[in-house]
Amino acid sequence: MTVNMSCLFIVILGSATLGRSPFSVIQLLWINLIMDVLAALALATEAPHPTELKKNMVDEKAPIILPVMWRSIYSQVAYQCLIMTIMLYFAPLMGGYSYNLVQSPLRDD
Repeated sequence: MTVNMSCLFIVILGSATLGRSPFSVIQLLWINLIMDVLAALALATEAPHPTELKKNMVDEKAPIILPVMWRSIYSQVAYQCLIMTIMLYFAPLMGGYSYNLVQSPLRDD
């Protein structure tokens, strides 16, 4: 969820300020695929705790994402957005190259 929210922020910010999305469609699909697969593998390969197996009833009214988890998610999204925003605007200055995101509609034919 954190990667999806931070990518959405960067795509909207980059599109609004630079004229084009900083990620292509293939790059967005690759980011989504890699991040979702790694999270699914982490959840699927961890064995349940023995005390969890002995529980009979699940509280249906209990929230799936607790407030502590929401804080962790929002802080991770803020951190990722900050780092990606710095990279989006200042990486060309640090590396000495340009993104060439905005293309001129005028062509010399």
